[in-house]
Amino acid sequence: MKRSLIGTVLVFLMLQSAGVRAALVEDLFTVELAVADQSTSLRLEVFNQALRDVIIKVSGTAQSIEHPGLSQPLRSSSRYVHQFRYLTRKKAAENSFDSGQLYLRVAFNQEAIENLLRENDIPVWGKERPGTLFLLSYELEGRASVVSSDTTPELLEEIEGLALHQGLPVLFPLLDLEDRTRFSVQDITGFNEQNLTLAAARYAPDALLAGQIYQRGGEGWTGQWQVYYSNQVFKWTFRGESHLEVLSQAIAQLAQALAKEYALASFATSNEEILFNVDKINQLKQHVKVLAYLQSLDPVETVRLVLIDQDRATYRVKLRNSTADLSRLIALSTVLEQLELPQIDAATENQAVIMNYRFIQ
Repeated sequence: MKRSLIGTVLVFLMLQSAGVRAALVEDLFTVELAVADQSTSLRLEVFNQALRDVIIKVSGTAQSIEHPGLSQPLRSSSRYVHQFRYLTRKKAAENSFDSGQLYLRVAFNQEAIENLLRENDIPVWGKERPGTLFLLSYELEGRASVVSSDTTPELLEEIEGLALHQGLPVLFPLLDLEDRTRFSVQDITGFNEQNLTLAAARYAPDALLAGQIYQRGGEGWTGQWQVYYSNQVFKWTFRGESHLEVLSQAIAQLAQALAKEYALASFATSNEEILFNVDKINQLKQHVKVLAYLQSLDPVETVRLVLIDQDRATYRVKLRNSTADLSRLIALSTVLEQLELPQIDAATENQAVIMNYRFIQ
């Protein structure tokens, strides 16, 4: 992308309680880095960098790698490697005689990494994460355009790479006729909250980003960002030598903000058990899906079916974390919808908490 690119990006983050667009982020514990050769010394060096990248993704913040309890593990990263392999890739546009770039793909032991973080009281951010819609505009050669796969494929690829490094699911507008009737590039550059909210409604994201990034007359780049989150407004300003540096800082800050909401602190020691009711389950495959979904959630230690009554299934769920942690994660899904706030079952000896949901997919 040309250095003359002047982007205007309005950044806006607005979590919604319904209509979310969460995504499962796979390979949180896998990193792929470019290497010059397959020597052992370089491989061990790459292991160290890869472990740092994984810890940032899983915790949601680069501050985690500064924790004193991680200094020794980061120097002995090979202990946490599950497997690795080399592979070669080259872009389609490259010369067919070019051998391509060599990469080292490193997969770490998930349980070992999670235990390492929790032993040091570092929250763990699971694979179910809020999806973020990027409404960005840029100005190239005096003409402003909205970032999309059609208009700015190179810039979009760069943003996706930065988001991937943080483990953030992202999506961009289609910019079809429906989008163009709802908002324009002027709405982005003018920070028209009403029209941007209208544009985002179509995609129903968990987060909507926007802001302003511009070149400072040969003095580098500046990015000014605003974040609306949980009825609060956050404002960020970042400066860098390139647009990528400014974008990287903003995306890292976004990941940190979302991780504060969804990353789970150390497991509770009480091992609370709750009753979990799910309505609208009429088929065996629906029960199987709900059971698998609950078992996949980080706050859940065990799940077992205790009762099926007409179209309602009741599960006994043993928790590692609080019911509030469980509720926040389920609110991101398209599997279950909460019917009412958690209740206390006074009829049970230990007055178990009851959570009531409905199967929606």
